[in-house]
Amino acid sequence: MCIDRQTAVLVCSGPSLDRLSAAAWAAIHGAAAVVAVNGALVAAACRAHAVRLTYAAAMDVRQGLGAKVPGFAVEWSRTPAWRVTADNALPAEGESFIREVEWWSDDPDEGYVGGSTAMVVGNWLCNPWPHDAAGRARHQAAARRSGKAVPPRGFRRLAYVGLDMVPGEGRHARGAGAHASGFSDSAERYETVTDGWRRFCAAAESRGIEVVNLTPESGLRSMPRLAVPADWLCAQPATKQSSASG
Repeated sequence: MCIDRQTAVLVCSGPSLDRLSAAAWAAIHGAAAVVAVNGALVAAACRAHAVRLTYAAAMDVRQGLGAKVPGFAVEWSRTPAWRVTADNALPAEGESFIREVEWWSDDPDEGYVGGSTAMVVGNWLCNPWPHDAAGRARHQAAARRSGKAVPPRGFRRLAYVGLDMVPGEGRHARGAGAHASGFSDSAERYETVTDGWRRFCAAAESRGIEVVNLTPESGLRSMPRLAVPADWLCAQPATKQSSASG
């Protein structure tokens, strides 16, 4: 699989982000869209490599994510990326709002809530923007309010980096939060999220959508994986803990 203008790369916040080299980030920048998932928005590695984000996705903006990830709330408020969050009873700043559903959805306003923001937004990105007048009006109005161009959607290829999911290891990349990821709460929770990814990938494959994990040494076994080139990895983590607050 090559990263090209038909690909969306979703940057999750696992600790493997700290090992990605300048060559890896240069390849990632060849995608049509680069998507920060949750704390990846403020990860030290993304800052150090000046990662150009198309989207910032976080379903839990109003459920305390900012309190867990220093600097997240400030960066969410000012990022030039198109912000995608949950459509729920607690309003949040953003340009697009996803209704979370328990299945892969072909509705342009929905996403599969299989246990991870990376699934929800991955499903949503594979659907095109709404074609009906009301749907078009919504995202065009968001573009006018924010001053942001409407980014591409309708992808047929998704690549994930920073999707470590090592059992029992819920750590994040530096700067992306000191809390533990929910999948590490218990073995049962890990299996639930792993099964969510299995269902996600099967639904994507049935629609002709390619999904691949480009995370070195990922513990996730329910998603197709590809080895990355040797020059994608630094011998030692490339960045230091950021002290910036936004």
